[in-house]
Amino acid sequence: MRPTLLFLLAFLVLPAAAQLPARDLVVELRQIEEGSAGYVVGTRPQAPLMAPQQLQVRNGSQARLSWGQAIPMQWVQSVNAAGPMTGAGVKQGLTWLQAGQTFIVRPRWPGGKQAASVDIEVQTASVENRPGADLPTQQRGEVVTTVQAPLGQWVTVARSGSSTPPGTYSSDAATQRRRLLQLRVTTP
Repeated sequence: MRPTLLFLLAFLVLPAAAQLPARDLVVELRQIEEGSAGYVVGTRPQAPLMAPQQLQVRNGSQARLSWGQAIPMQWVQSVNAAGPMTGAGVKQGLTWLQAGQTFIVRPRWPGGKQAASVDIEVQTASVENRPGADLPTQQRGEVVTTVQAPLGQWVTVARSGSSTPPGTYSSDAATQRRRLLQLRVTTP
């Protein structure tokens, strides 16, 4: 009974995927500061925004964008005391820790003037110092969502920071500017 159910589910899923137009799509990612009517003056340089990225991907397939770094951590594995026939020694080890982000997108566009449905998965890895511990900790996180993106239109998928109320004068305005992560799907 289960093989029949699995076959039926596969039969229902496969035709929907097969109906997608066989063509490439361009998924663009950018980070911008939310616009406002005022201006910001500061003594610190502004942090650079993520450079715009373009990924060309087959309709219904996934594309991956990763940025990060590998951090070497050298540590002491063992210490041997000097003996009558040997000298003292230290055995060291090397471990690589990963820090960065991976952004995975899977656009599905049914064709025509319909919006694309984009599955988004963001994986993060960070290294956090632990005073008094042998090695730092490796933290990992993951966020998964789906957005509807009309072709050619920028869609905000994430916000960071907080907005300053209109008409407010504050010395914190430069640090509170909202940043938007946006996505756009186009056909090449």
